[in-house]
Amino acid sequence: MTLPKGRLNFWGYILLPLSWPLALIYGGVIRLRHLLYNKGILPTRNFDLPIICVGNLSTGGTGKTPTVLYLLDLLGDQKVATLSRGYKRKTKGFLIANNDTGPADLGDEPHLFHQQFPEAIVSVGEDRCAAVDQLMHLPDPPEVIILDDGFQHRRLRPGFSIILTDYSRLFSRDYLLPTGQLRDIRKAAKRAQMIVVTKCPTDLATADKEKLTNELCKYGPKIVLFSYIHYQKPLSLTSGSVADLSGPVHILLLHGIARPKSLREYVRQLDPDFKEMAYEDHHDYTTADIQNIKNAFRQLPEGRRMVLTTEKDSVKLRQFDHLTAALPIYILPIKLDFLFQGEGIFNEQILAFTHNYKH
Repeated sequence: MTLPKGRLNFWGYILLPLSWPLALIYGGVIRLRHLLYNKGILPTRNFDLPIICVGNLSTGGTGKTPTVLYLLDLLGDQKVATLSRGYKRKTKGFLIANNDTGPADLGDEPHLFHQQFPEAIVSVGEDRCAAVDQLMHLPDPPEVIILDDGFQHRRLRPGFSIILTDYSRLFSRDYLLPTGQLRDIRKAAKRAQMIVVTKCPTDLATADKEKLTNELCKYGPKIVLFSYIHYQKPLSLTSGSVADLSGPVHILLLHGIARPKSLREYVRQLDPDFKEMAYEDHHDYTTADIQNIKNAFRQLPEGRRMVLTTEKDSVKLRQFDHLTAALPIYILPIKLDFLFQGEGIFNEQILAFTHNYKH
């Protein structure tokens, strides 16, 4: 197996003479910010309860959502809250999910958390410290908080930080914006307790695992785990029934996610000639989009056909049930799984932290 190599952004490569100086300036600003926090010139806050941060050093999808869902399941015997910024939501300030909130109120991922784990306290708030204060003053406060995409929020100091890095674009081989996709310096990883390499090939060799472990350990945590996306059986958007994949099927893949490479590879196994409608990450679907989807579906070859979409996209498509009732739309659930018996290590570290936490 050939290990992934470092690479530049498309525009970072084309405009290297311009992007490289900008990356140096950006890196200088980031380093100064870290220095001010590390020296205590800019204040940080600890809280008297276990806070687990799931974050990354890069832009785009590294698998934070399935990791948070995995943690919600793992910590199911405790009173858990999730705290997200609520990217692209239409609301402002602190908000807790309830039966009346939707993706527009919370953002795509928090709404998905609420759908799958309604017993958890799913919250959003731009000011993470203020949001934690409000969570702790609830009548039934959480025992543990999962901070979604909060690694760069230095004002709040979590007790346990997990850095995710995409196997196909490791942070150790990436470059700062705008040359690459890093939004933080590599050495920031030293603040984390664990690195999880996501979206790995399931046949990753032990020798390659050791090479990557040694490479990533240079930047911080000594615990490096390897995970992959386990695609589940597609479920009907309307009825929840399992799709019949026993024979040939023609697929229209519909999504608005940041890095769809692994998704495309999986769907290609189901239909080598699948068609695709790809929108930008966190896309807000419109009635015009629905009409375009219907038109694209009609152009699929005759036979068994389906529209296959992600869980994140499905939460926004549900508002168009009256327009999509005739379309066989199926959701592709995903689950985080680990290679090399990493699940046991991950679970042990997280449970030990939450059960033995001391401020």
